[in-house]
Amino acid sequence: MGFLDKFRDYLSRLLEEVEQMTEEQKQDTSEAEKKGEDKKNSKKKQQRVQFPQYFQQQRGKAGKKNPNSTNLKTPVMRGVVVSEFDGDRIWVEASGNMKGRYGVEVPQGYSPEDLQPGTEVALDPNSFKVTDVVSKGQDAEFQAIETDVTFQDIGGLDHVIKSLSSNVGAQLNSDKLNRIQEWGMDMDKSILLIGKPGTGKTHMVKALSNEYDAEMFMINGPQLVEKFIGEGAKKVKRLYEQARASDKPSIVFIDEIDAIAKKRLDDRRHGGEEVERTMSQLLSELDGLDSEEGNVISIFATNTPDIMDPALLNRTSAIEVPVPNDEAKEEILKVHTRKMDLEEELDLELLAEELDDEFTGRDIQQIVKQAAVNALDRYEDYSEAKVNMEDFLEAVQDLKEGNMGVEKDFLSGENKHPNEMFA
Repeated sequence: MGFLDKFRDYLSRLLEEVEQMTEEQKQDTSEAEKKGEDKKNSKKKQQRVQFPQYFQQQRGKAGKKNPNSTNLKTPVMRGVVVSEFDGDRIWVEASGNMKGRYGVEVPQGYSPEDLQPGTEVALDPNSFKVTDVVSKGQDAEFQAIETDVTFQDIGGLDHVIKSLSSNVGAQLNSDKLNRIQEWGMDMDKSILLIGKPGTGKTHMVKALSNEYDAEMFMINGPQLVEKFIGEGAKKVKRLYEQARASDKPSIVFIDEIDAIAKKRLDDRRHGGEEVERTMSQLLSELDGLDSEEGNVISIFATNTPDIMDPALLNRTSAIEVPVPNDEAKEEILKVHTRKMDLEEELDLELLAEELDDEFTGRDIQQIVKQAAVNALDRYEDYSEAKVNMEDFLEAVQDLKEGNMGVEKDFLSGENKHPNEMFA
C-alpha cells in the first residue's frame, strides 16, 4: 500500500470518528431537551396541584354522569352565589387565592332558580364561568367521629362528669329536655372546659357523646386559622351547618379554642384580622344556638383561660378539669390496670402517693404503659408476666427524669401574654 492509499484510509477513519462524535452530541442534546421538558411539565403539574379548592366531577343518582356538567381537564374552584339573577347575570364569590366577586352568565342547562343565593358552584379558574352546581352534601373535613369511650374509662373526675351530665346530658336526653322546656328553662348550650393538657377533657367529651348517642364533630382551634381572609369563618359556618343537619343530637367540640379566641387587640398584626373574623363567626353561631330549637351543644377546651376574649367567656359556662389528687390518681390507676396481671402485694393506694402532685391522667397512663414494658423485660415466657411495684416505681422515676411522656418546660405555656396571638 502506497503513501496515498494510507492517507486515504486514515482520512476515512477520521471522518467516521467525527460523525460518531456528532451523533453522540445530538443524542445528548436530545436527552437534555427531554429532561428540560419533563421538568417543565412537572412544574406545571405541581402548580396545578397547588390550586386552592377542587370539586370532583359531579354525578347524579345511581352514579350517572351529570348531563349539564362541563368536562374540564383543568381544576375547578369553589364559589358561592351571592345575588339573584338580575336579568343579565348572577354574582358569584370565589374562594381561596383568587377570592373575589364575579358576574357570570347562567350556565347552559340550568335556570336562574337553580342558582339562588347560598348555592355552591364550581368555577372554571380561567374564565370564572360556572361549570357545575354543587349538590350540598356533607363536608368530609367535618365528619362526625365514632368513639367507644365511656364514663367507666375515666377515673377521678366524677364531679366533673356529674356537672356535664346534669347540664349537657339533660339537653341530649329528649325526655329531660322536653320536661325542662315545659318548666320554661333554658340550659347553657356552650360549655368551656378548663384544665392542663392531659387531664382528660377530650376523653370526657367523647364519653359524653357515646353515653347519650350524640354525633360528635371535633376540630382543633389551629385548624380554623386560615391564610386568606374569610376562609376560617367559612369553616366555622360549615362545621355548625353540618352539626345542625344531623338526625341525632350533636356536640361540636373545639379543642385549643384559645387559638382563635384570644383577647382582641388594637394592634392587628400577622393575620390578626382573619383570626378576629373567625371568632366573630363563632360568636354568631353560639348566639344562634341559644335562639333556635335545634339540639346542638358546643363544648370548648383550653388550658389558658386568662388570655381568652371576654366575649366568648361570657357566652360559655366554665367547668374546671383539675389535676388529680391522690384519691383520683388511685382511681385512674385502677382504670388503666384493670386488664393487667398484677402481683398480689402491689398496693395501688401506696403507688398513688408516690406520684408527683402535678402528674396528670395522661402522665399516669404513660407510667402504666412503661411499667408493663418493664415487667415483660423480666420474663422469658411473656404469658407468665406480672407487674410488680418495682416496675411502677422505675416507670415513675423515668417520668420524673424526663425520659418519657413528661411535659417539657418549653412546652408548658407559662407566662404567656395576649400579644403572642399574632406572633
